[in-house]
Amino acid sequence: MRVLRLTGAGRRAAEAIMLDACRIRPVDQDEVTTDPVTGDVTPAYGDAVYTGKCKIQNQRPFPSTPDAGEHQWTRSPMWLHLPVVGSGQVKNGHVVEITSSVNPDNVGRLFRVEAGDPKTFQTALRFLVEEIVG
Repeated sequence: MRVLRLTGAGRRAAEAIMLDACRIRPVDQDEVTTDPVTGDVTPAYGDAVYTGKCKIQNQRPFPSTPDAGEHQWTRSPMWLHLPVVGSGQVKNGHVVEITSSVNPDNVGRLFRVEAGDPKTFQTALRFLVEEIVG
């Protein structure tokens, strides 16, 4: 069937430009610790559900600046692209760590998976992610 051949070719092309690598893990809610003095929360992670190639990309050209009450913050959602095969265990709430990148400034960045975008003839799994800072 022609559409399946085209989908396979699209997957190979999409993976060819996934030159970064990442590790994706769930947050272990039973192991989260809170510093009694500062209130800082330190998450603990479960075993990796995915380790391998990826690509990060801006979702839109400009960040949004939502506000609630008197608090305003900047929100810059991004896309995380993963190969279709082998990344099916990635779910909302998992944490992505960029472990190597064409851009060395990306190494060590952390993102939280917010939503997936499954399709029938998908060439890459695309997840909406938000950077974890602070």
